[in-house]
Amino acid sequence: MIRRILLTFVIFAIPAVIVLLFSFDVINIQFTSEMGDQPSIGPQESPLQLSPPDSVPVSRPPYLWSAQSLAQANPVPADPVSLQRGAILFSLNCAVCHGLTGQGDGPVVKFWSKDARTPANLTDPQTAKLSDSAIYTFISQGIGAMPPLRENLTERQRWDVVNYVRTLQTQAAK
Repeated sequence: MIRRILLTFVIFAIPAVIVLLFSFDVINIQFTSEMGDQPSIGPQESPLQLSPPDSVPVSRPPYLWSAQSLAQANPVPADPVSLQRGAILFSLNCAVCHGLTGQGDGPVVKFWSKDARTPANLTDPQTAKLSDSAIYTFISQGIGAMPPLRENLTERQRWDVVNYVRTLQTQAAK
């Protein structure tokens, strides 16, 4: 009886060991146990200092301000189709914070803490002085607490939103 158990074990164990030996290079799990391979401070090395708060953007790339990017003309004409598309996209992506009229009084703002910066009033004369490409850059890369929308909106859609924001500014100026 014991011989049969041992024979069965050998019959199954030998092929299993052979399969494991040949699959070791295929699986190849890295188990590093070297102490030098870790994020630590070396001898006579000072720890890395943190940058001052709000000095280096860590959640998104820094603003790409250049004379070329700010002088770029809006390639999308402000025709009725663009304005209608921009109004829909603005109501879906921007009105939550900026409000339907763009005055920074969206429904989410009432839940923010009192010391939080409110969203920009897009109908403000200061904002109206910005170029189309500057507004496009703010939409693409975000600014302050505003998240970047380059992953949510295509390039054409962002220009449509810029065209719609311009209509909000002209309506407020009247």
